[in-house]
Amino acid sequence: MAVCMMIMMYVAHETSYDHFHKNADRIFMPNAQIKTGGNTMNMAYMSYASGPLIKQNQPTVEAYMRTLSYFNQNPVVVSDPSSPGKKFAEDKLLFADAGFFNFFSFKLLSGAAGDVLRRPFTVVISKDMAKKYFGSQDPVGKTLVIKTDSAYTYQVTGVAENAPSNSSITFNFITSCQSLLAMKQAPRYGVGAQQITYGSFNVYLLLKNAADTTRLARSLNLAAKKEKTFDDIKFSFSPLTDSHLKGYNGDSNAKYLKIFPLVAILILLLAMVNYMSLSTARATLRAKEVGVRKVSGASRKTIAAQFYVESALFTLISFVLGYLLCYVATPWFLNVLQLKIDNSFLYSPQVLVYLSILLVLTIIISGSYPSLVLSRFNPVVTLKGKMSKQAGGVTVRKIFTTLQFAISVGLIICGIVIDRQLYYFRHADTGINKDNVVMIPIGNSVGKNYPTLKQDMQALAGVSSVATSHYAMFESYDMNFFEGKTKAESVGVAFIVADKSFMSTLGLKWKYPPAPNTVLESRTKTIINEETIAQLHLPANPVGSFIKSGDQKIEVVGVLKNFNFTTMASAVKPLSLYVVKDTDSYFSRFGCNLFARINPHTNLPSLLGKMEAIYKKYDEDTPFNYTFMDDAFNAQYKAEDRLASIFSIFTYITIILAAMGLFGLAAFTIEQRTKEIGIRKVLGASLASINTLLSRDFLKLVVLAVIIASPIAWWAMHNWLQNFAYRINISWWMFAVAGALAVITAIITVSYHAIRAGIANPVDSLRSE
Repeated sequence: MAVCMMIMMYVAHETSYDHFHKNADRIFMPNAQIKTGGNTMNMAYMSYASGPLIKQNQPTVEAYMRTLSYFNQNPVVVSDPSSPGKKFAEDKLLFADAGFFNFFSFKLLSGAAGDVLRRPFTVVISKDMAKKYFGSQDPVGKTLVIKTDSAYTYQVTGVAENAPSNSSITFNFITSCQSLLAMKQAPRYGVGAQQITYGSFNVYLLLKNAADTTRLARSLNLAAKKEKTFDDIKFSFSPLTDSHLKGYNGDSNAKYLKIFPLVAILILLLAMVNYMSLSTARATLRAKEVGVRKVSGASRKTIAAQFYVESALFTLISFVLGYLLCYVATPWFLNVLQLKIDNSFLYSPQVLVYLSILLVLTIIISGSYPSLVLSRFNPVVTLKGKMSKQAGGVTVRKIFTTLQFAISVGLIICGIVIDRQLYYFRHADTGINKDNVVMIPIGNSVGKNYPTLKQDMQALAGVSSVATSHYAMFESYDMNFFEGKTKAESVGVAFIVADKSFMSTLGLKWKYPPAPNTVLESRTKTIINEETIAQLHLPANPVGSFIKSGDQKIEVVGVLKNFNFTTMASAVKPLSLYVVKDTDSYFSRFGCNLFARINPHTNLPSLLGKMEAIYKKYDEDTPFNYTFMDDAFNAQYKAEDRLASIFSIFTYITIILAAMGLFGLAAFTIEQRTKEIGIRKVLGASLASINTLLSRDFLKLVVLAVIIASPIAWWAMHNWLQNFAYRINISWWMFAVAGALAVITAIITVSYHAIRAGIANPVDSLRSE
């Protein structure tokens, strides 16, 4: 029940996102599917002008709201001018329209909802940030310096309650869109586009009627066709309440919502099966009681009600103990899932209703079978003491035992497959030498001093080579479009901007290396990978040929062997790599990442300390940060790691429950055969032969469970593996290991009772009838 409670809380939380907003049922987010040049793209973010234009031209729209979660290569650094020591790298900086707190239902603790974001360079901070920067003082009216593309001074105009854990919109700092318009890099976010098109903003529309989405989409499609910006565009609208589980942010744990409830049901089913099996196993002990009650005039209905009340009492006690266990284990469970759930939600009416439903259903199901079996006894038979050995439902209990072990074996097989897939990800050849490479983000505040910083890093003892790229590996990449087989075909290709040391530092391998003395640092030259040859229909050896991006012709000067620059869940994408010098203005304007390959057996803490000292020499304001490349690679599989961890715990629980069920069934069965065992011992049977005799029937049930579970587990894991472009094959040994574990568990469980019965004195078992 504790496991069920934890999973119910988790599922309830994941499905409750954004429902707390007053108008949640009428708030929708526009998105579109765009076709251009033979490519289809999904448009999740809109231009700055999209909201006002839609509101102006569509009478079904009551209001709009625009937000932008600040993104840039440079970290956001926040400081308190009155306390120079309080300087931190922060996240969750949100730009929003002035009516943010009227449009949404976030609680504003101080400040007027309509005024807090009306002026440029005003900011509302969360309760946590208010405590962090101002302690117990009232922050309203005070200032903070927030460094984005440059350092700007913001006046604090309000304090908001921390965003609920079940909100898809999160923030530490909310500043006005007017602030964004006044920033130097405002054009980068597409604020100048005066049409309904793609951009950088989340646009939320409050409709007068929730049913108007179809009419609104049709109207926008007609307007888009008149503008002819794209070959084809189709608008659709997704509810705000779907943005967590079905949105593009990738933050949800949606894949667990199908697996965990099923596992919770299976675990509760195992526990109820144990209870029902043991209750009916005690039938012979209570048979005379039922007989006497019936002779005394009790009806079957009355007796069934008595046993139902007993089951309800057991369930209620279990529920209370389970809730206490759930209370203790929930922090661990949420930590494994890397999920935060507010305490207020854990004790919300919604969760309490779910817990009440769990209690009632458990009482109804667990009490049904025992009450029906025990209330149907014939009083004449039971009072004569002629209860059949089958009276306790031996066949049904065997079915229960087989079901329990089938569930356990299935989960063991699934756990093995998941573990092997994760092992494969981490040990497969990705085409990159990830070991001993540290990645350090460099902000544009370093500017033209970057080449000197890079030289200082290279000069450190323990550093074998350094390189530069715009983005950290496995973090992000840009996209460019090239002409395909025909002029009408446009192929999307990932592109990376890096220096010429990038290939050697990361251990990338050449398929067709550049010709000797080729100058690589040029905007009109590119290095591609093997996949690009196939996608753009280039010659087998395309070195020296040209590819076109719009009106620009770019020469292919080399071909790299395919390497995984994204997760191995997807196939290698076509890639175009542009080589520039580390003095290039691209790096000084937009920032970059420095890659340093470290020699083996180097004292890492000492080396990282020296790197930080060099970094601080060129950028005192931005905190020093670093990531090891293999950690960044492994971080892509956090969801699968969490799934494997939780699956392991669930598997242990099911094995324990199955073993407990078999333990109880074995105890009851062997107790019924006590005299038989005594006679066999008197006739000379050995302890080993008695153990084999008693274990054989139970092992048949376990083997049957393995046969039942194996094809089901294979089907489930085969479908799960289809999510990955690179995957293992499901091997026979995985089923053999799972079956062997189940058999060993059964042998140990049954042997305890069998040996105990075998060493008992046969005189005691044969003494009385």
